[in-house]
Amino acid sequence: MTLLSRSCLVAYWLGLVLWASGLISAAVAAMNVFPQLDAMPLALTEFAGYPVGEHPRIAAGHIMEGVFFLVDVMQMVAAPAVLLLLLTQLTIFRFPRRPVANVLRVTLLLAAAGLFGYHALRLAPPMNSALRGYWAAAASGDVETAHAQRAAFAALHPRADTILRLDLLLVLGAIAASAVALAPAAPASPAGSRAGLESPSLLREPPLS
Repeated sequence: MTLLSRSCLVAYWLGLVLWASGLISAAVAAMNVFPQLDAMPLALTEFAGYPVGEHPRIAAGHIMEGVFFLVDVMQMVAAPAVLLLLLTQLTIFRFPRRPVANVLRVTLLLAAAGLFGYHALRLAPPMNSALRGYWAAAASGDVETAHAQRAAFAALHPRADTILRLDLLLVLGAIAASAVALAPAAPASPAGSRAGLESPSLLREPPLS
């Protein structure tokens, strides 16, 4: 294996790990931030005109907005990089040829990238717009508009959550398929090794007369 092919392989694995770790970190952060802040008696002065019972979720939303933005940036870098490196492996470098594992990892990675593309282009913009509208209305004390914007965001949230979970499963599946596809090939035994063994000397001696 050449230095370039090794570098391609290392970069590929780093991209996969970055992609998976970003998705996992988003899920772990959401599972901890919202319950923790919901249990706290927070009162945000900026939202004094909005029911105080909603303040913990507003605070959690501000925290998680930054987390999800960073995760989206990580995916925006990792997804095309991994696909490009995968294409390089299959077309330029002579990696072990395992058709089933290669087809599986290509399929899983394309599906994961497609889901992220749908999330980034079709789902995230209206969700971010609704979330910003919710915060702006809550800060101005317009409770009715705030509730309407929060409902618009909540209607899209289950779909976004499902995409996040599916994306993580697809990337983890691609990691497993890649481990099989890129495992070092077993060394081939020399042809005719058994036939080339020398016969024991007793068998080569002529029989006694």
